[in-house]
Amino acid sequence: MNLFNDYTSLYVKVLLPLSLPQEYTYRIPQEFNEEVALGKRVMVQFGKKRIYAAIVVEIDNKPPEKYQAKYILAVLDDMPIVTEQQLEFWAWISRYYLCNWGEVMQAALPNALKLQSETLVELNLDTDLSHIELDSTELPIVEQLKVAGSLTLDQVSSLLKSKSSYKQIHSLYEKGVIHIREDLHERYKPKLKRHVRFAEAFQSKSAMAELFDNLANKVQQLNVVMQLMSVDPLFEGVDKLNFISEHGLSPSSVRTLTKNEVLEEFQVVVDRIVYEGEEVTKENQLTDEQLDVYNAITTWYKEKEVVLLHGVTSSGKTHVYIKLIEDHLAKGEQVLYLLPEISLTTQLIKRIQTYFGDKVLVNHSKFNDNERLEIWQKIKDNDAQVLLAPRSGIFMPFDNLGLIIVDEEHENTYKQSEPSPRYQARDCSIVLGQITGAKVLLGSATPSVESMQNAKSGKYGFVGLSNRFSNVTPPQFEVVDMRDEKKKKKNKGIFSSVLLDAVKHAIGAGEQVILFLNRKGYVPITECNECSWSPRCIQCDITLTYYRKENRLRCHFCGYNIAPISQCPACGNTAMKMLGYGTERIESELQQFIPDARIQRLDYETTRTKSAFENIITGFEKKEIDVLVGTQMLTKGLDFEALSLVGILDADHALNFPDYRAFERSFQLFTQVGGRAGRRNKQGKVIIQANQPDHFVIQQVVEGSYDAFFDKEVTDREKFNYPPFGRLIKITVKHKDYLVTEKAGDMLAYLLRPQLGAMMLGPEEPYVTKIRGLFIRQLLIKVVPPMPLKGIKKHIQEKVLQFKQTKEYRQVRVIVDVDP
Repeated sequence: MNLFNDYTSLYVKVLLPLSLPQEYTYRIPQEFNEEVALGKRVMVQFGKKRIYAAIVVEIDNKPPEKYQAKYILAVLDDMPIVTEQQLEFWAWISRYYLCNWGEVMQAALPNALKLQSETLVELNLDTDLSHIELDSTELPIVEQLKVAGSLTLDQVSSLLKSKSSYKQIHSLYEKGVIHIREDLHERYKPKLKRHVRFAEAFQSKSAMAELFDNLANKVQQLNVVMQLMSVDPLFEGVDKLNFISEHGLSPSSVRTLTKNEVLEEFQVVVDRIVYEGEEVTKENQLTDEQLDVYNAITTWYKEKEVVLLHGVTSSGKTHVYIKLIEDHLAKGEQVLYLLPEISLTTQLIKRIQTYFGDKVLVNHSKFNDNERLEIWQKIKDNDAQVLLAPRSGIFMPFDNLGLIIVDEEHENTYKQSEPSPRYQARDCSIVLGQITGAKVLLGSATPSVESMQNAKSGKYGFVGLSNRFSNVTPPQFEVVDMRDEKKKKKNKGIFSSVLLDAVKHAIGAGEQVILFLNRKGYVPITECNECSWSPRCIQCDITLTYYRKENRLRCHFCGYNIAPISQCPACGNTAMKMLGYGTERIESELQQFIPDARIQRLDYETTRTKSAFENIITGFEKKEIDVLVGTQMLTKGLDFEALSLVGILDADHALNFPDYRAFERSFQLFTQVGGRAGRRNKQGKVIIQANQPDHFVIQQVVEGSYDAFFDKEVTDREKFNYPPFGRLIKITVKHKDYLVTEKAGDMLAYLLRPQLGAMMLGPEEPYVTKIRGLFIRQLLIKVVPPMPLKGIKKHIQEKVLQFKQTKEYRQVRVIVDVDP
């Protein structure tokens, strides 16, 4: 209901899909007073020419004080496309993560809803072209405009086979040959399918009888008519292609009947997102322990909004999730099920769909823009009750959200690093639950230190599953000292004798193996034998990784690549050696040691296509693969009946990474990947190869002691005020000039230091000092209670703005990352 009458001058604050520090105000033409509403899109002009679809976030009768408000041009939606709860949630993200509303809008909305104008070129019909001289590049533009009516700038460039057409466009405009205008175009295109039905003249018994007589000698056409009568007695129409293929009909006969106006074709809008799985028949039987956990969770929800479920690997956490989902669906509520990487969880998706069928929607980055918009609309209209999604699922327009499940809540992929907003989906889901009234369940076999501390302090409810499903015995761990292996010359490259023998034995017994190494490519370093020179990226401070299959040296950050180096450019030596191992080399060398083994890699390189991951996993499930070599993709909740052995190669690499979370992530990674072994009726084995076999993280992984690991880790963090005892804010400055970057870091530190003082560390160079041609300096701010986080954030925003207003540093990029 509109609170203002039809004659009130109204103004709207709108959210533009741009990185602006505040909303922008427009005036509403009186004829639009009743149409404008919060959450609707309106067409507005911003700047001299550009037109955008902006979202209304506030309506009042107060004009802006510092500028003349332009009128909105049109109201684009009949109903709001985002809810008021969504707008409240977006505003919180903007405040907490120190980013602009427009950046949140860009991340939240499907591309098909983010309209902006496109520059169009049209002929000036008032100009007499016979008196104007056109050169050889201008003439084809004019000729094409005569045919097409209008062209985009990209189309003009394509016509000229040039990257830029600015010169020709400018010349034609100066000669008065063309007009230039901005056009707001709709990106979404509905999916259409051709249907066929009897024409109206043949929808009566008498007409049909006459048709049979006329087709008596035309067997194939008569067959088409008879089949259509049987499948479409109400003349509503059927899918043309399916109708022809399912009944083995002659396409030419269908075309002839259509040409003779016996049949008519028409187009129907169909959903792109359709459930095509099996019928839902499976029952979800809980064990006694799972039932106790389920009851404990529902009891906790009477007094807590958030519950942490700590369940060991293969304990059946998913069965508990399914039971909770059933409860909320019975109440007509929606469920958001967050997964760290949706494309890597094929098995889990199939399991959830087996229980809930077409009530489940899956959303991930490999869907196109049209598919994402249809998913958005289904969630908004409550046509789907369960959404399986990665971190971006928190932005969906839920109508009646009752439960949020954050599975594998410890995963670092829930943190968005680039671009802004740099949000943590796990933490955001808790705020979303507060705004919508939904309960939140965090689940993991290796909970994050922050979540476990919140549980132990009483902020969250806590439940635990300590036994594997069906009492499957936990895997047996063995740690191999690689120093001793190398000293006694037992190893073969990266493989210890213990691991290689175990792999051969497993394959010989008809069992399967997973080998884990968190480095892709063939080798990470190519080095000169004489002077130790290594090829490095010209844009990033990193050595190039060699990929054997494509025979290229490539940068993991920017993609820069070159042919392999045959001669050292520093000393002229022709002997180059390869150092280290990646998954590609593991696959290659293992094949040499075990020639008959069927080996497959699972990493970024082998899973680029839409179905590649699923194909590899399906092959492993069907026992078409003996050994699966891969990166951390292997840790994502996979379950294989014949998997008996897991090998963790080079455990030291993860332990020695320069990050305060290195030990936590190593413990989680080793425990998760080890948990894949022996998940059915046989105890599995995990072999960890390390140069530091006595490291406390490795020992606690072997003992399966999360509590011992947590106690030590949380004690160390409290000593140095790391999360969860302090909050971190990382400020990064980037520029293409090293000296400018260095001075910029020092200047920003100078501005912040008077108030932040000892809380601030740096500026310092990070582990990688240059990425994509930009040098990097970082500041780290530790905010320890009772220091006011909100006040410190405001101070940072003010000083960053002051810094950016300095002429010398306007081109320096400043990134503020809260909870990095």
